[in-house]
Amino acid sequence: MAKAVAAKFRAFDSTQWDVVNNHHRCTCHVIALILGAGLRALSLSTKMVRPERSDQTFPTLETVTEEDEEEEDESEEIVEVIDHESHEEVVDPDDAETPLPEPGWEQEDDNSDVDESDLSGIGFTLKKIDYISRRIASSPQKQAEWKLWAKKLGFQGRGLIGGYGIRWNIAYNSRQRAYEGRRVIKQLLENESDKYAGKSAADHFFKSYELTSKEWEDINNLNQVLKEFLELTKRFEGDGPKLPMVLFEYVRLLDSLEKKKRAALSTSLEPMFDPMIKILKKYLNLALRCDTVVMATFLHPSWRMMLFTNRFPDHLTRIIGLTSKKFNERAALLKSLQPETLQPKNTQSETNATPEDSDSDAGEYNYYPVNNDAPLVNTEMERYNNGDFPMDRKGCVLGWWKAHCKDFPVMGSLARDYLACAPSSATIERTFSAAARVCASGRSGLRIQTIERCISSHMWLRSSVRLGGTFTDCQAIIDAANKNPKFSKYQTKKVKKNRAIRD
Repeated sequence: MAKAVAAKFRAFDSTQWDVVNNHHRCTCHVIALILGAGLRALSLSTKMVRPERSDQTFPTLETVTEEDEEEEDESEEIVEVIDHESHEEVVDPDDAETPLPEPGWEQEDDNSDVDESDLSGIGFTLKKIDYISRRIASSPQKQAEWKLWAKKLGFQGRGLIGGYGIRWNIAYNSRQRAYEGRRVIKQLLENESDKYAGKSAADHFFKSYELTSKEWEDINNLNQVLKEFLELTKRFEGDGPKLPMVLFEYVRLLDSLEKKKRAALSTSLEPMFDPMIKILKKYLNLALRCDTVVMATFLHPSWRMMLFTNRFPDHLTRIIGLTSKKFNERAALLKSLQPETLQPKNTQSETNATPEDSDSDAGEYNYYPVNNDAPLVNTEMERYNNGDFPMDRKGCVLGWWKAHCKDFPVMGSLARDYLACAPSSATIERTFSAAARVCASGRSGLRIQTIERCISSHMWLRSSVRLGGTFTDCQAIIDAANKNPKFSKYQTKKVKKNRAIRD
């Protein structure tokens, strides 16, 4: 796909995109691939499963239960109400259609699916907890029983949510809620087992499933792994220059996985870490071969050249050559854009001057003569690599370059370009959304330049950028609308911070 996009750029305005050396992968997609490799090693499904649809003449609506707003009596006993006349259909999570491939997962072959009914270990544990969560979440009766027992046991956490083969971040949230309310789940399982004691378990609401303390521990350990990937995904989806953090986050994730691998020896999670580390190293090497990622990392004031020196010594020679090449090219470009200055003419005395007229007495007092054989030293890059004006890792990268762009003019020019590159496609989704609204039906005749201006104007208005010049009249209309109470609900409200946050 990258080659096809590069061909379109080349055909449109002759823009040359070096796909081999300037193509970094979407980090959020890479994170999903790494985690998917680990889940497949645990024989867990990475596909989406939908509830089975029944062909009926007329659509049916589920019954909506309305809860009473009155407070319940504290002394109210827990009573399970069994309505044998209820005709409400409760969908069994096992009644589902054939799984469909989920976008974002790297499938090794089409025959790699595992029948979850034959799973054991952590796979069977997750099957049980997912089944129990879905059954409780889909039954109003069990939801009411959950609330009663949660109140009785003093549990004030969140309720359960269920899904059918949902994405891993939602699956993490579902299992995390189940782990937090494990005491309530244990009580509901005991109630159901007591009801069918000495009887056939064919009608058991939870298929006679039980969860031991060891299984709950396995669920919590897996959730800790998923939590790290979820937080990493959120960091890359945020605003700001995130591309300089790609190599750092990959390195830190690699260290974390290797540490978890050693801690998970002889446990149910042991098989998942080797495939994850293998995929991570693959995309780490791809990121190191991308010139854009390397330059963005180098232009982070906290990393500069030290991150490469400490963690990637084998690539150091190539990276030093790349940074020097980019610096010299940008310095030549900036010099070519400067207006030519006329050299001042020499005076008559300077023209007729001879070496004997010098006051240095044949160089006796000329302590710093011009040495034409001395090598030229790039003092700007040397000062930058020496760590002038240090910055903490959590500091503001753009703020640092704004304050020191005059100290490093060429480097600052490079930073404006490379730090603007997005590490993930998620960071430009808002721009695509704005483009979709601009390019609505009936506007297919708009030129590309017009669409670009409309999108930029939309983003400026959303960001409250004030207009000037020929758009002063438009800004006056916007200011008048802001003062009108009729439009107050459309204005962005300022977030008030308390004193503790301000301090």
